This record gives sequence, C-alpha cells and structure tokens, in this order.
Amino acid sequence: MPVKKTTILTADDDPQLLRLIARNLELEGYEVLMASDGKQALEQIEQQVPDLVLLDVMMPKMDGFTVCQRVREFSAVPIIIVTARGQDQDKVRGLNLGADDYLTKPFSVDELLARVQAVLRRAQFIPSEHTHAMRTTVGDLSVDYAQHLVTMAGQR
Repeated sequence: MPVKKTTILTADDDPQLLRLIARNLELEGYEVLMASDGKQALEQIEQQVPDLVLLDVMMPKMDGFTVCQRVREFSAVPIIIVTARGQDQDKVRGLNLGADDYLTKPFSVDELLARVQAVLRRAQFIPSEHTHAMRTTVGDLSVDYAQHLVTMAGQR
C-alpha cells in the first residue's frame, strides 16, 4: 500500500511566488495544493484537510490573519505565515491568532523548507484526532464534532 504524501497548502496572491514555493515543496516530495486568495485557502483547508498551511497575510477576499483565526475555530492544522509584513506587532498578532511560525519575505528556499520540516516534526506529537478537520460541511449541512453540534442553513 503506498504511503500518503504529506500535503501542504500554500496560499499567496503572487502567482510567481506561489509557483516557486510549490515547485520546491514538490521537489522535496510533498503534495502541494495552491490558493490565490484567502477565501479559496479557507475552503481548501476545510475540504482537503492538508497537513500544513503556508499562508500569506495580504491576500484578496480574506486576509491571512482572518483565515488563520477562522481555521483555529475547527482545526489544529499547523500554519506558517509567510508574508512581507515583518513588524513585531504583525508577528505577535499572527502567532496569537494561532500560527505556529512566522516567516518574513524575502526568505531563502532553504529556510522555508527547514521551517516546514520543523513545524511538521512538532505536529507529529499532536494526537491524530486534532490533525483532521473537526467540522464537516456539505451544502447547508454542517457538523461540528468538537461541539457536538449539527446545523442546517444556520439552524441548530
């Protein structure tokens, strides 16, 4: 039986950087999902359940801070914020919202890969039940396993 590849979602609105990151992750043997805006990133995290998320902050439709905050409502998937916003207040905000690491642009590919490996290594110590989505949504039906709550079109 083939071993499942580690899946990483990378979300950035810069198509060149998105391709560069994806290609380097693929060369390291990771399966890569890509999103070009925050809304798309959140949807893919909910539906595809990646093992790690690389998340830009300044994206259209939904910024990375909001995506991080929303993801933490239903998942403990490791998140590395990768952004040009390098102010201390931005780093603190990202980490306080639930990011596991924060990398500022520009960065070397070697540093990114080392941080990915480090965060994945730490994530292996989290019980497996926390690495899967704790909420499932199909159409208007939503099941929140953590809260033991089922809603249909927003109604309990």
